[in-house]
Amino acid sequence: MRYAFKLKNDAMVVFDPDTALLSITTPLGEVQNSTIGRAESRLLNLLLMEPGQTKSREEIIDYTWNDRVVASGSLNQAVFSLRNILNDSRDHEILMTVPRRGYCFNRQYVVNAPADLPMPPDTAAQPVEPVMEVLEANPKEALPLPSEKARPSTRITKAQLIGYVLTLGVCAFTGFRSGFDTPKIEVSSIKQNDLVIHAVANTVAEAQSLRDLSAKQVQQSPELKGQVWLNLAKSNYSVSCVRPDLSTANLQSHSEQKDLALMIRQCLEATL
Repeated sequence: MRYAFKLKNDAMVVFDPDTALLSITTPLGEVQNSTIGRAESRLLNLLLMEPGQTKSREEIIDYTWNDRVVASGSLNQAVFSLRNILNDSRDHEILMTVPRRGYCFNRQYVVNAPADLPMPPDTAAQPVEPVMEVLEANPKEALPLPSEKARPSTRITKAQLIGYVLTLGVCAFTGFRSGFDTPKIEVSSIKQNDLVIHAVANTVAEAQSLRDLSAKQVQQSPELKGQVWLNLAKSNYSVSCVRPDLSTANLQSHSEQKDLALMIRQCLEATL
């Protein structure tokens, strides 16, 4: 069964839980497609089964991870990533938190006739593995981290970030708030000690350049821990982070600010 719902910028989304495919039609009529991570897909599927109904954390974890043993913060990371993908990282108006109970999908955003909405053909021919998916569940670590080597750049659509761009979200600043104005982005990641950096740009070369620049600058700060997403959009840097205690933060700075290590430190300052 496919689900349909709106975003806060009036974009229309069709979600197919069988393929984890999100098809987003912007207010300008542009169609953008992305395959989201397994945890985010199952979380979204569960909440859309009964929009407006609160699902407890225990119920979500059981359904999302199929009784697998996962780290305590895996659900927090999945919610953070999904909110960024849906451009809902600021006010949580779509994926709502019910204090001390769990989460629910705001039924005011649900469209009741998904079968009448178009699904572009062959959109799932080349599924993309989102960056956030690799951060999933390690029972021995509070915050799972990628491998020591720099991760190859992964092509994903604008909607998927937000994380993201887990993320950005990222993530959710500047260009990511403008109605999905860039059809494709590139993400390049690297791990330095206990810090994972995800650089986001419009091309592979730009993503790798931002990744290498930020990695070089933080070499003198081995105490930094967590995950950060960096993006240079127009005249601003945006930084989103997940700290070791699984809290999150977002900030932005004018591109004249060249000290990326300082911006990363400020985003993670609660852990220092």
